[in-house]
Amino acid sequence: MIITISSWKGGTGKTTLAVMLATILSLREKKVLIVDLDSNCAISQCYGQVLKDFTSMEFLSGTGENFRGIYAATPWVDIIPGNLNNMLINNMMDRQLKVNLHRGGYAKKYDYVIIDPPGYWGAHTRNAVFASDVLVIPGACSRIDFEASKLYFNTLRQYGVDVETFICVNAFNSRNNLPGIYDEYKNEFGEYLMPEPIPYIQSLKKLTSDVHYPLQAGVLNRLEGFVDTVIKGGGNE
Repeated sequence: MIITISSWKGGTGKTTLAVMLATILSLREKKVLIVDLDSNCAISQCYGQVLKDFTSMEFLSGTGENFRGIYAATPWVDIIPGNLNNMLINNMMDRQLKVNLHRGGYAKKYDYVIIDPPGYWGAHTRNAVFASDVLVIPGACSRIDFEASKLYFNTLRQYGVDVETFICVNAFNSRNNLPGIYDEYKNEFGEYLMPEPIPYIQSLKKLTSDVHYPLQAGVLNRLEGFVDTVIKGGGNE
């Protein structure tokens, strides 16, 4: 199952959600492959896998077969790191990533593939979207995040993207949210909105700086619903 966490802008917590998703799936002893398509290499830095000889740049420009750029990240989690020069390859098919993941056998070898693309609609993001079984669009309870989520969602519809899509309200904090904005998410996205928002949890930020940081049982319980919604959306239980 291939999952992309993508947004129209930075600062929505997409990398944090990707690390959290990989962490919880690994605790369930599921084999996870992370693909970092962002030239910022944020998720590669989380796992200490930066400036490698083989990266997602080589993966996209190759055939996917016998690829040597898969690095062990944590138990049950491997990563294809990002590359600072990733944006230099723009003359690729929108489905090149999907072709390479399947041709190389990685879509079958791993229980879950999690893709972290750039925060804009370019060749790398299109590759991530068209490779996916499930797409998660995160946004915080702010006006700019709401408008960005709406714009991205409508752009996907205009492109005819037919992927199971969830809008995820992230870093929810009833004391700091823009008043009424969560209701606007509900009214705008309806059934596409995840049943519950992701609460603001300080330890999630600690997880991105230390992927071995032990999340407490109470925190994990609060996040299980997000994980279950995503994997059931892709037809996995």
